Amino acid sequence: MTRRVAATSAWVDELCRNPYRILFPLGVALSWAGVAHWGLHAVGLFLDYRPRFHAMAQTQGFMTCMAIGFLFTMIPRRTDTPPPRPWQLLLATSGPVVVVLAAWNSRWIVAQFVWLLVAVMVVGFIARRFRGPGEARVPNGFVWIPTALFLGVVGSTLALLSETARLPLSWLLVGQRMVQQGFFVALILGVGGSLALPLMTRGERPAAGPVTGRDRVARGAHLLAAAAMVASFWIEVNSSLQVAMGIRAVVTFAVLLGTARLWRWPLRPGANAWIIWTAAWLLPLGYSLAAIMPLNYRAALHVTLIGGFATLSLAIAAQVLLGHGDYPELVRGWPRSALVMCVCMSGALAGRLLVELDRVRSFAWLGLAAGLFLAATIAWARYVAPGVLRPRRRA
Repeated sequence: MTRRVAATSAWVDELCRNPYRILFPLGVALSWAGVAHWGLHAVGLFLDYRPRFHAMAQTQGFMTCMAIGFLFTMIPRRTDTPPPRPWQLLLATSGPVVVVLAAWNSRWIVAQFVWLLVAVMVVGFIARRFRGPGEARVPNGFVWIPTALFLGVVGSTLALLSETARLPLSWLLVGQRMVQQGFFVALILGVGGSLALPLMTRGERPAAGPVTGRDRVARGAHLLAAAAMVASFWIEVNSSLQVAMGIRAVVTFAVLLGTARLWRWPLRPGANAWIIWTAAWLLPLGYSLAAIMPLNYRAALHVTLIGGFATLSLAIAAQVLLGHGDYPELVRGWPRSALVMCVCMSGALAGRLLVELDRVRSFAWLGLAAGLFLAATIAWARYVAPGVLRPRRRA
């Protein structure tokens, strides 16, 4: 009995030190819940369309697991602080599952409340680990991390209050967009722009040393951009969708070009670096197209959602899993599974665009997009399997 308890404790400790090993695969599994029913619907095997469930499963299920998996891994290593506690990892893994199950059963209040609990837990986790001495502890762009947490907590609170009829319905839409877009855009701009994109595409790390006057100016600029991003969600619902999309396009282009220096080609070898670099460009491109073509903004927005959010999540997760698992030959190479994943995600994006642009055959395109997305996740699983199942190095 004592040996079994010790083995269980060691297993829990391993997952807490390497939370990505459970959160990344769980996120991809939840994406099947959000996408598979669309494929079944397209071929006539499932009657319901459920777009609201799809959006919640993909963002507050799949994307949430990917985001927390990265934060739980990166922040303790960056700040030399303890990993998540077992109860935090338990909430991070069970919360998105409950959200997806509740959304499937149209329990929107339950789904929003549970996601809010998860978001508040993440706020506490991060706040405790950034209480270190000195401003030079974090890169300038990390201003976007509290912005992301603000958007997540406030957005889910607005959605929850609207669901319980304590706020007008328009605030539900504002809250949903803050959670399902703003939270993830801000995380990509903060963590991705300052750390992940330069490191994973060019091998560049954030500059060390004391904070200078130029750093303070840069942080002020990031704060102004973050305020504009937050305001864009109210503007989208209550004033002008075109202006809101234009704001997001300008902000994402400015941060990714100025902080991540995305205009530079990848210097690291391998397919994954190019996939990350290309997907990062699609994030602002989608918002730009939505601002230019407001009548087709749903199609344009999926350039950001599928080409940017989803593809970046899969590629960055692959880099973390294989990098920490000590498989440099897969990270720096051109494995077939990585190429298949890229091709399938591109096809899924094209199919989803045609759902909006070719309404006559929308069911066929929807089925194609869903099938290719699921095929991409299978290729991803094949690509990262060594890092999940047989890591050579214990991080």
